[in-house]
Amino acid sequence: MEGFQPLFKRVAVFIKPTRVILEPLARLHALLTAMGVESVYEDRAWEGLGSPRTVAHLPREDLIRYGDIALVLGGDGSMLGVARRLAQDPKPIVGINTGRLGFIADVVVDDMERVLPNIFAGGFDRDRRYLLEGRVSRNGRPVFKQLAVNDLGFSHGRAGGMVDFVVYVDGIPMSSQSADGIICSTTTGSTAYSLAAGGPILHPSLDGLVLVPVAPHTLSNRPIVLPSNLPIEIELTDARDAVAYFDMQEFFDVLPGDVLSIRRSDAYIEILHPKGFDYFELLRRKLKWNYMPKGDVPGAAQQ
Repeated sequence: MEGFQPLFKRVAVFIKPTRVILEPLARLHALLTAMGVESVYEDRAWEGLGSPRTVAHLPREDLIRYGDIALVLGGDGSMLGVARRLAQDPKPIVGINTGRLGFIADVVVDDMERVLPNIFAGGFDRDRRYLLEGRVSRNGRPVFKQLAVNDLGFSHGRAGGMVDFVVYVDGIPMSSQSADGIICSTTTGSTAYSLAAGGPILHPSLDGLVLVPVAPHTLSNRPIVLPSNLPIEIELTDARDAVAYFDMQEFFDVLPGDVLSIRRSDAYIEILHPKGFDYFELLRRKLKWNYMPKGDVPGAAQQ
């Protein structure tokens, strides 16, 4: 790409190591080389390229601190794992989707040769997403803390069965519930586990979060949308086997009496979308909202 002047000079490349990723990874490496950027790959990506001596590589935990921008080749799950760590050392992140949905990894892998040069030339929309911070306390003392991009909460463990818990919002008891678990979701996570459990979709620009009971024993228990500045505490009152989870990727075994305290973190990720990113178009495409019954004409309601 003669004369190309990339806005980002140093790139950290992360992948989900699967066999189907090898061909897109080779294409991505060729593209970054052609753009003339300095790229460093996590060890697993380097191995996927055939361990060439001319290609720089680092362990994932060290690579997090490298570069001006992060590229993640994989699905939303891959993005979550990288994003939780990047949030503590913020840099822009671009997701190249090789998975199924791709709500936050939204660059289509077949389009990356066209889209990535435009992004590196400045053709992007910035999208800042704040994370949740969860802290588990036992006997009044903190025993575990973790960030979540999508969601966190309690879930029954390997033994199955229900968990009983009390939800406090801003120090005031809101509800006592028996359910398979409870989800506290960011706007980012409102199209993930929360949506599957019956929660609403929250537009990313909203400064809110949603609490969603999972298969509650009482059908009157419903999701609730709350402002993100209110502290939330969930006290586990009974369970045979339960875990506190964070993006369904990090887990901590909990006991009756443990309290999960939740607040909006100051940590954030900054996703770069292709220029002209349209959130509603994303919903139409991913959730099949663009299906029109035979005979219906878009715009007919305005006639």
